Amino acid sequence: MSSVVVIGAGVSGLTTAVTLLQSGYKDVKVVAKHIPGDLTTEYTSPWAGASILTFASEDDTRLQKIDSYTMKVFKRLADEVPDAHVMYCNGYQYGANTPPPGSDVYWVRDIYENVKIIPKDQLVKGTSYGYTFQTYTLDTPRYLKWLVNTLYRLGGSMERDSFESIQEVIEKYSADIVINCTAMGSRHLKDVLDMNMYSLRGQTVLVNAPHIRTQHYIDGKGVFTYIIPRGDGTVICGGTMDPNNHNTQPDDAVTKSILERVYELHPAITHGKGPDAFDVLLVNVGFRPSRKGGIRIEKETRYHSNGQKVIVCHNYGHSSHGYQSSWGSSAKVIELLSQSKL
Repeated sequence: MSSVVVIGAGVSGLTTAVTLLQSGYKDVKVVAKHIPGDLTTEYTSPWAGASILTFASEDDTRLQKIDSYTMKVFKRLADEVPDAHVMYCNGYQYGANTPPPGSDVYWVRDIYENVKIIPKDQLVKGTSYGYTFQTYTLDTPRYLKWLVNTLYRLGGSMERDSFESIQEVIEKYSADIVINCTAMGSRHLKDVLDMNMYSLRGQTVLVNAPHIRTQHYIDGKGVFTYIIPRGDGTVICGGTMDPNNHNTQPDDAVTKSILERVYELHPAITHGKGPDAFDVLLVNVGFRPSRKGGIRIEKETRYHSNGQKVIVCHNYGHSSHGYQSSWGSSAKVIELLSQSKL
């Protein structure tokens, strides 16, 4: 069986490595500059909410299929694998924008369980539609730890290293297959230089609110407000999606805005005591690895300096939906590797 090196130890890289091992690959190694346990804005995965929601549009059938596959895996984890720290979570989704004529904002019934339309007289102020649903949320640090433990249990390995190119990886490890899951690194790798990659700054607030057991969202015109319980009594409040802000430090004004918006969305989060009553634990800043054109999942042939053929498969550019698309994207990688044609 072929030897495989996965570059990148975020949720996409780790999930891809686990999927490879589950699919019969025996020699799988993850190499990465940052690994679970690191807390740096260069390493996106620990900062996620993470809610398992689709970011597909109504006509994006590729991402819909990827996310549908992922949902099935998370259902199994929630039902059977407590160490993964994935939990069922009911949600409320509202839209502040008026849907285009002829569109179906409730198409997500094909992905989510128990989708029900919220009556007009029960909508949050300033919104034009809404629905309830059931998906999953997870505790990201614990989930990443579970992925690492699963990697080791299945016989994989991981080491910390950094590279300036995929060719360096090919030369050092002499693997038959290299999987590129470097996220924003793909903009900087000398033999990738994907200029479609860009960072999308997100600021969130972690609060203590063990009584919150449902997730809540409002999608607006450039403003996204959300409440994501993690299952350990903490809740992620958000948020921002700013492509033009590269500040790694929290902005106090943004924190204030987030808490005010979150309180307006769901006053019960502070028991109706107002936005100044939050029990704030931490303010987070992370940079989502976004890509114009969506996720890149494709393969190519490269060569070691000794002439050995190497298959390189790319799996990056997941933006805000790294967890939501992780298992479906990894399945696509396996599908590509099984095909003889490029």
